Amino acid sequence: MRALAFDICGEYGHFKKPYSPMSPVTFPLPPPPAVLGMLGAVLGLSKTEYPEQLAWARVRIAIRLLTPVRIFRAAINLINTKDGTDKYFRPRAHTNTHIQVNYEFLKNPAFRVVVGDLPSDMHDRLKNLLGAGETVFTPVLGLAQCLADVNWVGEAEVRQRVAGKAVVNSVISLGKGITPIYEPGRRYHRTRIPAAMDGERIVHRYQEILLADDAGPIECRISEPAEVYQVNDEIVSFL
Repeated sequence: MRALAFDICGEYGHFKKPYSPMSPVTFPLPPPPAVLGMLGAVLGLSKTEYPEQLAWARVRIAIRLLTPVRIFRAAINLINTKDGTDKYFRPRAHTNTHIQVNYEFLKNPAFRVVVGDLPSDMHDRLKNLLGAGETVFTPVLGLAQCLADVNWVGEAEVRQRVAGKAVVNSVISLGKGITPIYEPGRRYHRTRIPAAMDGERIVHRYQEILLADDAGPIECRISEPAEVYQVNDEIVSFL
């Protein structure tokens, strides 16, 4: 399997959970569809183009936390488009045009992303752009206001599946063949994320994941058919 590895970080990040439209809360990491959106920004693909061109149904993504999970909440002033503006979003006279909404944000998030099984042309274009430190559009961590820096790590060597007891460096995809070994005193985060989404924004697969809030590795017992591989000098779980 051909794979690319890069780091992405920023001062703030927000990856909204779909069930919280009024007071948005965030996933602790970018779900795979959000990672594909980042790759689309690097390549200059529109939001209607990147899912198919990056082969959303087959691409494999692993994510490692490089910094501990830190979440803070802030009230954001938004334009009140229901009552305070006309159809062109111009404020009406003597009307309060703003509304405060409480948001959750990740503070100083940083992730290492491994992407495998991209189409050959997309793989090569990404390798050239990331290696040169260039992007077509500005990459962000979820919201347009959460600007991100992307740093090239290199082309990753994906070797055979791992079996037995192993220390997994990435976020773990919970499922058949993988059993985490929890350590006393550590805090873990288990949640369900969208794992595959098409160009119509329809989610085709969800995935239960596990991560340690301190961003450290997690020891696991692994057997077939777990999607756990040796990638360079790390062991990762593909989501």
